[in-house]
Amino acid sequence: MNQWRNAVFVLFAFNGIGAASWASRTPAIADGLGIGIGQMGALITGLPIGSIVAILLSSHVIHLVGSRSTARVALLLMAASIALIGFAAGPGASYPLAFLGFVVYGFANSTNGVVINVEAAEIDRVSTRTLMPLFHATFSVGTFIGAGAGALATLAAVPLVVHLGATAVLLVGGAFFAATRLPATVEVTGHERVVSTFGDRMRVWVEPRTLLIGVIVLGAAFTEGTANNWLALAMVEDRGLTAATGAAFLTIFTGAMLAGRLAGGFTIDRIGRVATLRIALALAVTGLLLVVLVASPVATVAGVVLWGLGASLGYPLGMSAAADNPVNAAARVSAVAAVGALAFLIGPSIIGIIGQQSSLLFAFGVVAALIALSFAAAGSARPLEGKRVEHEELAAGSGTEAL
Repeated sequence: MNQWRNAVFVLFAFNGIGAASWASRTPAIADGLGIGIGQMGALITGLPIGSIVAILLSSHVIHLVGSRSTARVALLLMAASIALIGFAAGPGASYPLAFLGFVVYGFANSTNGVVINVEAAEIDRVSTRTLMPLFHATFSVGTFIGAGAGALATLAAVPLVVHLGATAVLLVGGAFFAATRLPATVEVTGHERVVSTFGDRMRVWVEPRTLLIGVIVLGAAFTEGTANNWLALAMVEDRGLTAATGAAFLTIFTGAMLAGRLAGGFTIDRIGRVATLRIALALAVTGLLLVVLVASPVATVAGVVLWGLGASLGYPLGMSAAADNPVNAAARVSAVAAVGALAFLIGPSIIGIIGQQSSLLFAFGVVAALIALSFAAAGSARPLEGKRVEHEELAAGSGTEAL
């Protein structure tokens, strides 16, 4: 159990390190390819293209070959794609190769994301305490490490191909050590095997509970993405603060999110998932409204803290709820992840369009409305008490790997 749990923690961290490694070097990527902001934006569209394909296929792949093999291959593809991006934007100087690298990375990253969320939910089912928020906190720690390494590499003028090549080596190590420590599929004995067909896995996309959980994740992903993309600029454009101060507010937000995820499991175990989710969403909308409506620096700091704390739990708790029933858990996680990916993809653009016509702070009102919808749907995240079945049997039917 400890080996399984620790392996999933490491895989969450690797996902964060991989994402932050290339993101921290986007100026170097643009310089290496000789492109501007518009072309860089087009290049990064390779990520959602790969992600969408992964979300559609990942549950079926996991069902066929198991989580261990899927995670190993996903990490190897992440390593290869990051190395390819480093080469293409460095000595290769090839825009098409860089685009291919982003497509493959988007596919591999999202596939690994489905695996680790399903495994984390399975660990939650057999654990005495809730760990899902802590798993997602580990992802945040990974992004901090990756971004920090990228900043140091930039400061030391480390060539892009060397930095991303070193990241690729780390991910290869993860493929052979952390992924290998996921439990192997065992033969089910003494129970009737649960059979999952392609049609069964596709039907989860129209289940009312899954769709409502998708609403929760939509609001959570939208509010997190809005802060990450627009909070700093909103402080500069609409509050007249300096760029450094705007960046400081974003740092406060991400710190509050990490704190919320570190404390989330403790809170859930005391008051339950739905109550915790409702409190978090209420904090998010309260904080957001403070930021939008009150120009006082003290109120803005308080609002950003509340916003970050509230935004921290919607996504991980949505993933956990989606995987409550281990039969076809991977398919439900994929469906909910698709909603989250859509929010992360189109959310910043929607806020930008509205902000251009009025102001970014006014556009944040859209986010408040979505959080309110998520609050209304929070009851759908209630655990399925009658659905617990033997771990090995359910894993056989869901494509997850049993102890």
